[in-house]
Amino acid sequence: MTFKLENENKFDAVAPSADGGLIAIGSTLSRTSGGEEDVMLVKTDGAGNQVWLKRLPGMAPASVAAAADGGCIAGVYSVSINETDGGAEYQGTSFLIRLDAAGEEEWREALPGMKVSSVAKTPDGGYLAAGWLWNPAGSENETTGALLKTDGNGTPIWNRTFPGTAVNTAIVTSDGGCLVGGTSSPFTYDMGDGFLIRLDADGNTLWSRNYQVPVIFDLEETADGGFVYSGNYWYGLVDQDGDEAWARKMEGLTGYAVGIQPSGGYLVAGTNAASGEGFVFGTDADGAILWKMTFPGSRVYAAASVPGGGYVLAGIQFISTGNSTAWLAGITEPGEETEEPVPTTTAPGFGAAAAGAALVILITTRCRRG
Repeated sequence: MTFKLENENKFDAVAPSADGGLIAIGSTLSRTSGGEEDVMLVKTDGAGNQVWLKRLPGMAPASVAAAADGGCIAGVYSVSINETDGGAEYQGTSFLIRLDAAGEEEWREALPGMKVSSVAKTPDGGYLAAGWLWNPAGSENETTGALLKTDGNGTPIWNRTFPGTAVNTAIVTSDGGCLVGGTSSPFTYDMGDGFLIRLDADGNTLWSRNYQVPVIFDLEETADGGFVYSGNYWYGLVDQDGDEAWARKMEGLTGYAVGIQPSGGYLVAGTNAASGEGFVFGTDADGAILWKMTFPGSRVYAAASVPGGGYVLAGIQFISTGNSTAWLAGITEPGEETEEPVPTTTAPGFGAAAAGAALVILITTRCRRG
């Protein structure tokens, strides 16, 4: 399924909605109107048909999570760059926007100075928002990782910061706590800078680990309490204490989304950095690749799982120079493309970053995606 408002369109994150459809967030951009990016938020039914489409002018997309009433919580942001004596200085504001099942806005919460990258629903009806704060030009570190917990109305309950990092993804863990992942080199992706930080439900740090990978984009909790991750050129598995079980290199591939296959093993989706084509592959329990699909003319930025081994991929499909559509594709395990995405009322498998960013999205990553 494809969706289009202006010349250039894409999806950055996708999530199954509570009523059996899909919620996808992305952007639309018109070259003829000055090239300003707007958020495009789409809800579909179970067959992938559009139910409603909303446009949020002057904002960029980050992440989306489903709400229990069939609506969603969207994470969006705006950014400006000022040149100072100390160099380029980023400034901006993020917003959490709550929409009901009909796509009508219920509330929005401003997060001044924060670039949101990931949103997730918590068991108590509240939300998590993860991302980073931009430090002033000339600072020792370019960014400070940030994590915010809100109630169901978007009112902040607590927040945590992680100096010298950028948080790309956050998931709620089975014990009610959370796990965040990202990098301490948001504009270079240096080896050894990928990290995970485990927190309890009150935001207290339980453990923090760095790994010999440049960046972590997405996470998912395993049945035994471990965590599988994906990022630039690497994917891996750690146990419940953060100790590494294994790490696998995927030469030239950026894994924006990771999931757990119902039949066992894992699934990684993303984009080939050299060719620009989307991919998805499945592995065994030790990370060895068993099957792979590629999508020429398309890029994959996010994914969501459905029961019975199905998945929905989200991204961009190129039509011609300066002309693209936001794209959803359904696949079944082990890697057969279906006629249409078939979402579900539950969401085992892919984490919210697939939302990310998308998928969660660094500024440099967004430049590559453009």
